[in-house]
Amino acid sequence: MVTIHNVLEAKIDNVKNISLVLKAINFKSSGVCFASDCGLKVVVEDSKCVQANAFIGNDIFTEYVLTDDDDNAMFRIDLNTLVDCLTIFDSCTTTPGAATALKLSYKGYGHPLKIILEEEGIITDCSLKTMSDCEILDFEMLDSDVVCKIILRAQDFREVLSDLDNSSDFVEFFLSSNSPYFRITTEGIAGTFQIDIPKNSNIIETFDCSTSINAKYRYSQIKPCLKSLLIASKVSIRTNEEGLICLQFMIQTESKQFCYVEYYCTPSVEGEM
Repeated sequence: MVTIHNVLEAKIDNVKNISLVLKAINFKSSGVCFASDCGLKVVVEDSKCVQANAFIGNDIFTEYVLTDDDDNAMFRIDLNTLVDCLTIFDSCTTTPGAATALKLSYKGYGHPLKIILEEEGIITDCSLKTMSDCEILDFEMLDSDVVCKIILRAQDFREVLSDLDNSSDFVEFFLSSNSPYFRITTEGIAGTFQIDIPKNSNIIETFDCSTSINAKYRYSQIKPCLKSLLIASKVSIRTNEEGLICLQFMIQTESKQFCYVEYYCTPSVEGEM
């Protein structure tokens, strides 16, 4: 009998360090998981114009072993089911502050993702079917393509966005090296609503714009990134000349380490407005 060894095996003492991040990108039912020597990346897409990437570094894990870095370490998985499995102890723990340990293992193409969870001697194991359809779009934005970059305190920016009119179909971002610097506009049932954030605002840590960019995005496509904003400590906003926007969220885990979520959204073309 041939023994098939694990392509990927990872352990962590507190599963919330992972589940917190995965819940932030769980706006579609499936995602593609890539394992590399640097850690795990989970990608979720919607309508070929929105992409979220969750980066979970290998330093987040107490043990991380990858024996093959080719296509065998890449698979699509039902994200709803994965998040449900990882949070199965959340509503039934009896000890405040108790942590759930996690072990992940994957034997390669065609094999399921195996999950073992343990909390206070109670063990649950799950086997999740994986799929081979791993095609995703390339939304990479090179540093040389970035014309505007802003870093803001996430909590303050969250309060700004909470004031927007959510009845609007679109949200417009205007970024410039000149006043008003950063303007967010919505048009909804109550009329036009604008928020101006000057570059010397106390919520902005970095402001760097080499040109003016004005782009509209569907509010329904921007809204999912608010889940990441709720748990982030900082957010970076980058755009290129075409108006492709990338929001990067820095998220601190319960173990005081950092994971990152990147959220790309393409601007709406004139015919969609």
